[in-house]
Amino acid sequence: MTTATKKRDKRTYYPSKTFDDDLEAFVKLAKSEGWHFSGIDLEQIARDAVEQRVERGEYVAADARFNEMHEQFGLAQEARYQRFAAALNAARAAFRGNETIMTQLNASRPLARRAA
Repeated sequence: MTTATKKRDKRTYYPSKTFDDDLEAFVKLAKSEGWHFSGIDLEQIARDAVEQRVERGEYVAADARFNEMHEQFGLAQEARYQRFAAALNAARAAFRGNETIMTQLNASRPLARRAA
């Protein structure tokens, strides 16, 4: 198995949605109790809690922006499709007696609407 294949097979682990709160609560508890563990850098975990909150905020903002863009794109695409369909149907009506042009226009199929 190649390195590229190994990387592709690895799945990213996403903890629960309460991870931010859990991480922050653990840091507060560990600090208030004065805990120290061999091989564990609680200061790094405290920095992790701060970074988690910052990155979560950035992620939520980016996700909201994506959803907004996705909706705007869908609406604009629907409008473009409706104009295309109207123009194509007008051309089909205008040239319904011309077999050569109808063959070319029918290559623009399908015009069936798909479920959203």
